[in-house]
Order: sequence, then structure tokens, then C-alpha cells
Amino acid sequence: MVVAASPRAVNRSVWTSSIAVICLNGLILLWLCGCGPKMDHYQQLDQYVYNQQYDAALQLMEDSRKGYQERNKALYHMEEGLLAHFAGRHRKSIESLLKAESILDELYTRSISKQAASFLFNDNTIPYRGEDFEDAMVNLYLALSYAALGATEDALVEARQVDNELNLINSRYDEDQKNVYREDAFIRFLMGVLYESAKEMNDAFISYRKSEEIYRNDYAAHYGVDPPRFLIENLLTSASAMGFTDELARIRERYPDVEFPQPGEKRNLAEIFVIHYNGIGPSKVERQWIVPMPDGYIANVAYPVYEKRPYRISVGIVRLNPVEGDRWMEGSTELMEDIGIIAIQNLENRMNRIKVKAIARATSKYMATKAASKAANDEAGNLAGLLVQVAGNIAAAVTERADVRHWRMLPDEIRVARMLAPPGLYDGHIDFVDDTGEVISSKNLAPFAVGSGEIKFIFQRTMH
Repeated sequence: MVVAASPRAVNRSVWTSSIAVICLNGLILLWLCGCGPKMDHYQQLDQYVYNQQYDAALQLMEDSRKGYQERNKALYHMEEGLLAHFAGRHRKSIESLLKAESILDELYTRSISKQAASFLFNDNTIPYRGEDFEDAMVNLYLALSYAALGATEDALVEARQVDNELNLINSRYDEDQKNVYREDAFIRFLMGVLYESAKEMNDAFISYRKSEEIYRNDYAAHYGVDPPRFLIENLLTSASAMGFTDELARIRERYPDVEFPQPGEKRNLAEIFVIHYNGIGPSKVERQWIVPMPDGYIANVAYPVYEKRPYRISVGIVRLNPVEGDRWMEGSTELMEDIGIIAIQNLENRMNRIKVKAIARATSKYMATKAASKAANDEAGNLAGLLVQVAGNIAAAVTERADVRHWRMLPDEIRVARMLAPPGLYDGHIDFVDDTGEVISSKNLAPFAVGSGEIKFIFQRTMH
């Protein structure tokens, strides 16, 4: 004899299923609240950096450390290291960036369980590994901080590591999925400067030549960045110093209007570089697109994009004055690294990989919900199945979030001014101007001394 279930029993089963699903969604919502780093402090950080209050910015980072959680440790050290670099605290910067580099290296061996969580929920569940270009930028800023301290060999090690990182990253991708950002022209130029300061002229020439090739064949096409004039000057001087007459002739044919100091003349001069970190790097935000499921259901799939952020300053005009004498020198910064465009293109290069994973994730969530709905329907009737279906769809929507974590303190561009100066004591100032020539802000330079053949790096940060 078959005994029909009482209405009360059916209702109890329905309510049990409903309450379970509601609780599940509540737990998911609570869990999601703790996924990403707390971003509340970033607005204040921007203000501190805007006003060049770097010690206050570093203290705020320390106070906000717990908000980054374990999965965002690399990001914390990346931000801290860059702020210390802006502050001129280069040893602190190196310490923090080396920690970030170590964490990023460890993350190349992925945990299967963590990857499974990212497939079930979203990429915010796994430790932040950085965008490919960010990985290279860690080594780039390490090289600059070592160079600022006069640690030439350490700077060269980190500069070479930029090239190694980019080669390693691209080796993981199929030929049609490789990043546009495969080589870094700016770091090659810096290597040339460091080799030249160490009197290794052959290595300096090779680095300058490689930098010029990357600017001419890659940066000009992809980022609209041409080789700066002083790079060509240094390339010609190093070719002349090595007696490479054929190379010298070829370079002069390509750049006939560039004059350059002879090696003997340059050895008696100091080389002063003003490294200008300009603008606010792009911000990563979430976008969504629609993906149809097999039975006509429409699922939203989230993905990240970079959005440019506005700023006014377009160039820095540097004026140096000898403390004893009246022969002042002037130079303008030239764009050498468009970090913002590199970031945007780097993310676009991996967009197909992001979409494939996101669609597969949305499909798996949908199929799991369908299976749970059918089981509830078979056990407790249509209403229970419908409730599970609705709750599952809500859970899928709630957990479908793009990973918008990024290295937020990066500037939009690196600009450089280079001046050759006789040995002596100098001071000066920099006017930061917009496209119309209007001065947006100015900065006095503290007095500094340089000797023959010496290299001097001066770092400036603007966000206006």
C-alpha cells in the first residue's frame, strides 16, 4: 500500500529546501565580503601621494595591512615598495619589492584546491599573482632603487630579470596568445647607462642598440613611443668609443640630425637623469557580458577592464643652475614608458583566456543549479524545484565577480630628462606643464654635487 505524503510533510520539505538555499546564499554573501582587499584607504592614499606626503602614505599602508588578507600579500608589498620608492626610501622599497617578488615566484606553483575555488566562485578567491606586466614592473622598480643607491651590479641583476620575466611569462602561452609586451625598451636603456658608468662600453653599446630597436620596432607601433633623442646620442657615443665605424654610419644615416658628444668629451661630464613618474595609472573595473545557456537561460559573465584616469601634466621642464656660475641648463622630459597603455594591452592580450574560464565557470554553476533543482523537484515537488532554481541563479549572480585587483599606485607613464653637466654643485627647479604650456605645478631641486663621469638620478612624482 502506498501512503501519500501529508501536505504538512511536503510543506516541511519545501521550507527545509528553501531555508537551506537561503542560508547558503547568506553564507556566500558573507564570504564574498572578505574576498578582496579593503579599498577604503586608497582615496586617502591618493591624496597623500598627490600632496607628496609619502611618510603619511606609508603609515596608512601599515595601518591598512590587515585589510589585504593572506591572498593579497604580494599586492600589499608591491604598493608599499612603490610608495617607499617615491619617498626616496630606497632600501625600504627594495625590502618590500623583494618580498613581493618572492611571493609572486611561489605562486607560479598553483594549489589545485585554490584553483578549484576560483572555478566555483571567482578569481578573487585565489592569491593575487599580478598582471604579467606588473611582475616585470617589480623588477624594474627594484633596478631603479638599486641604481639610486649606486648599487650598479644589483641594479643590473634586476634589470636583466625584467627580460627574463617577460620571456618566461610569454613562454607559457601559445604563439597566437602571447603578450604584445615582450621586451622593455626603458630597462634596456637603463642597463646601457649602468654599463657605461662602469666603463663597460661594449655592453653599454649592446644595451643602447637593443633599446633603440625595441623603441623603433615595438614601442612606436604598439604604444606610440619613439626612441628619445638622448638614447640615440648615447648609442652614437658608445659606438664611437668602441670604434664601430660601420654601426656608427648606419645609426647616423637613420638619425641624421642627432649630434652627440665624443667619448673623451663625455667622460669629463656628469650625466643627470630626472625620472618623472607622471599621472595616475589606469583603474581596473568590472564589466559583464551575456552568455546564453543550452535551454535559453541567460547568464551574466563578469570580466575586468582597465579604464584610463585623467590628469593634466604632460611634460616636465627642468632647469639646472650651477651654484657658482651663471651657465644654466634646460631640458624637457621625454616619454620612455607608457605604463597605462602597456597595462591596457596586456589585459586585452589575455582577455580570451579570461572569457574561456569565465564561460566555463558560468556553465558549471548553471548545470549544478539545474541538477539541484531537478533533485528538489523529484523529492518535494515543483515549488521546491523552482525555489532551488531561483536561489541557485541568485547564488551564481552573487559569486560572479571579476577580479579587479591591481597595482594601483603605479604611475601612468615614466618620463625622463637627461642633461650633461660639468662637475660642480647644482640646484634648480622643474615646471610641470600641460598640453597648452600652462604651468600646473613647480618643484625646487635640493642642491647636489656631481663629478666627472658620474651619474645622478633625481626622482619626481606627479598626479595632477
